Amino acid sequence: MQTTRHALRTPPTTAPTGMLAFGTQQSKGIVAGVVAVVLVAAFGFAVVRGAAFTRGDLAIDQALSRAHNPVLVALATGAHWIFDPAQAIVLTLLIVIAIIAVTRKIRLGVTFGAVVAISWVPSDIVKILVHRPRPDAAQLLHPFVPAQTDPSYPSGHTVFVASLAIALILLARGKSYQPVVAVVAIVVALVVTSAFPYLGVHYVSDVVASLVWSAGMVPLALSLWNRIVLPRTHRRR
Repeated sequence: MQTTRHALRTPPTTAPTGMLAFGTQQSKGIVAGVVAVVLVAAFGFAVVRGAAFTRGDLAIDQALSRAHNPVLVALATGAHWIFDPAQAIVLTLLIVIAIIAVTRKIRLGVTFGAVVAISWVPSDIVKILVHRPRPDAAQLLHPFVPAQTDPSYPSGHTVFVASLAIALILLARGKSYQPVVAVVAIVVALVVTSAFPYLGVHYVSDVVASLVWSAGMVPLALSLWNRIVLPRTHRRR
């Protein structure tokens, strides 16, 4: 009888929820990530070997450059600056701190930050390997200043913005407000990333490929994190 009463008084184990409960989709997340990496890398190598495709890409940037509006240029330049690597890191850390402060869940905040970082940083490997030059500033009516000299494909700014947006959507997973978060995050991400071809710092294909990368890499990062790291930090009560 005493054993039975003790069992009744023992609080049930609290299972991870939301972003921390991605375990049931781990296999799908890993497959999505692998497919995205292969597609983005293969497309990048194909593009740098196809001058005709780059000419078409440049024509779009040239048309956007001719259509520059002072207000839109200022907004686009601000977006480009906000999501520069240094500011992107600070923004991610602030969001992590906010998550921990609001939810009182350190693992949730750390998971969010880790997923964004794991999705974003490896894109630089593809950037280095593909080594696609930036759009030729000399052929743009209003080139961006200062000139960007690092490789163009994929767009690191776009990868970060898209990864952040998808991570926010997954953070709200299972909540009543997730549809609102999803709509806002997607719209903001598309508007912000469109600024980069508009400024002439990236080709449109750089941005599209980066969106594909993030769409696959965020589920991959979260799946691996929840499979390898999270079980080692989950303490049963």
